[in-house]
Amino acid sequence: MTQQEIANAASQESQPPLGPSQSSADDSHWWQVTDFLVFGVWVTLIAIILPRHEPWADESQAWLIARDLDLRTIWFHELRYEGTPGLWHTILWIAQHWFHASYAGLSIIGAVCAAAGVAFILWKSPFPRPLTYLMVFSYFLVYQYAIVARSYNLLPLLVFAAAYLYRDRSRPVLMTIVLILLANVAVHGALLAASLGFCYLIEAHKDWPNLTRTVRARYFFCVGAMLLTFLFLFFILRPTPDVVEFAKSPAGSHPYKEPLLTRLDSVVAYAFFDQAYISALFLLLTGAWCFMRHKLLPFALSVSLLILLYVAVHGRPHHHGTVFLAAMAGLWIAWPTNEEMQGFTERARLATWGMITALACLFCLNIWDAQVSMTDDYIYPYSGSENAARFLKRMGADKTKIFGYTYGISAVQAYFDHNIVANSPNTYYHQGMPQYGAFLDFDEIQAGAPEYVIVFGNAGMKDYRKIDPPLRAHGYALVHYSEGVVFYKRSPFDTASYYIYQRQSVPALP
Repeated sequence: MTQQEIANAASQESQPPLGPSQSSADDSHWWQVTDFLVFGVWVTLIAIILPRHEPWADESQAWLIARDLDLRTIWFHELRYEGTPGLWHTILWIAQHWFHASYAGLSIIGAVCAAAGVAFILWKSPFPRPLTYLMVFSYFLVYQYAIVARSYNLLPLLVFAAAYLYRDRSRPVLMTIVLILLANVAVHGALLAASLGFCYLIEAHKDWPNLTRTVRARYFFCVGAMLLTFLFLFFILRPTPDVVEFAKSPAGSHPYKEPLLTRLDSVVAYAFFDQAYISALFLLLTGAWCFMRHKLLPFALSVSLLILLYVAVHGRPHHHGTVFLAAMAGLWIAWPTNEEMQGFTERARLATWGMITALACLFCLNIWDAQVSMTDDYIYPYSGSENAARFLKRMGADKTKIFGYTYGISAVQAYFDHNIVANSPNTYYHQGMPQYGAFLDFDEIQAGAPEYVIVFGNAGMKDYRKIDPPLRAHGYALVHYSEGVVFYKRSPFDTASYYIYQRQSVPALP
């Protein structure tokens, strides 16, 4: 060995790697033990909170559609009313029709999907292990996309699987399978699949001379498969005239449509540091670091498209997590291996340490968010639906005539094996014309004279003051109130309460 080679080796040995990394070829036994311990703690937390979580309407909606419809009707009819692809509905359909899962299984299915994503992160993440451990306990990974059972619970596994395969140009078929599944989770997943697939194709074009003829042929097949997937999604989700008509109606118009700047502030803030300016600075610095790593496009394209979707089309707080996952996937792709770190300049090393510090701060804040939400969910009812269903069963109300109103009634319906609402032919909320139970209809109540009227409310006392006087005037009195609070990070975001009125023997005077 020459003196120069000895000097270079000594120089590399004097620069230790930036913490234990999953890409290390010689993982120590204790780190592997810690991986299992961390996963065990994560599963234990979920097992403690999950039985205390009452599914709300957004969770029950997919369950009821999967329960009451065949797969063909779900994919080629009902999904266009839901505005989402049907991978989650299909999973729920298989669970119910093949394995006879009960409604209690919904939360378990969501948690299992989330656990698969967390396991993938723990054993495949390129980040330093301590950073990975903080990440899996962050808000979206341990609560919003784990406890709340929705299609988004599939996103962590599929997004990070795509990020893991991103550097491997020799397996385009496997990457394409992951992207097709990701595209069928939600519209947000479709945007992520399109972004990551486009960037992957650009990288493959750069490596094209080094690819074998067989691999090149597979790329043409994979591009065709992706194009057919997006064409299929456009076909099944294309709104029909009654969908458009319903969307323009008072029942279909979204009550949370804030101004564009307010929505931009919301998604940037709550996807990351819960404060817009700090979160925007984090995005800029992260983008700069990815640019330094020559991996800006996967990060910038996916994050910007999801923010644009939230601001311009539709966004609710649970969609913030899709931006968080997009950013983490971009960092996953850009993260250096231990070998690369050994060759870093001092400036690159400092920049990477700065990125590690920023992520540690982000995850710690999100752990606080998760702790508050999980504590609240354990103590308080997330949805009043379970309590309302118990009351109706105790009173034998499902054997009488019941009218139910507004979207949230589906969460009560899920506790019964039949349709308990007489003013709608569906147990789920059909977001099209005609508007069955979309709003409180006093003419319908007067004509039908139901024994019970159930009204879902998400505005607390404001709902009560609005509905109580006219219902009393029509001869109904409030006999039960089921409170529910939708938690988001460190504060209640919404209510999910139910007002149950019973017809009196002597109608109240107008």
